[in-house]
Amino acid sequence: MIVGMGLYGCGKSNSKPVSEVIRKVWTANVVKENTTTVYTKGATGNIKDSYSFFKLDLSNASQQTVRLTTIDQTTFVGNWTISTDNSKLTLTNLQPVPTGTNGTIEFTFDGSPTETQLNLTRTSPDAKTGNTTNVYQLVNP
Repeated sequence: MIVGMGLYGCGKSNSKPVSEVIRKVWTANVVKENTTTVYTKGATGNIKDSYSFFKLDLSNASQQTVRLTTIDQTTFVGNWTISTDNSKLTLTNLQPVPTGTNGTIEFTFDGSPTETQLNLTRTSPDAKTGNTTNVYQLVNP
């Protein structure tokens, strides 16, 4: 009986909600535009070194405020939510409004986020990258 309680306790400590796990500042580790890898952190010869500027800041715990810095170093500020089934991250009320978005950008989670890695696919083409569908492997730190 003691062993069972110990296992339960261990399992429970590792089951943070997704909204808590992702509440960090994320930077690009690997980025694909459509199916082409265009950026790998620390690599030489990247097709788009400008992804070194990409930052997704979800660290504001009290307001669920997002700060998204894109490859041209523009920073958009708004709010973020996670779908009830933990499959999507949605950025809303972004200011200034990113081109072609009406102020909303949505991503699907690729796998479960961890404390150090967040994998996202943008659900709509990104006008800033030539209308490509982008896949991000983000890391913290």
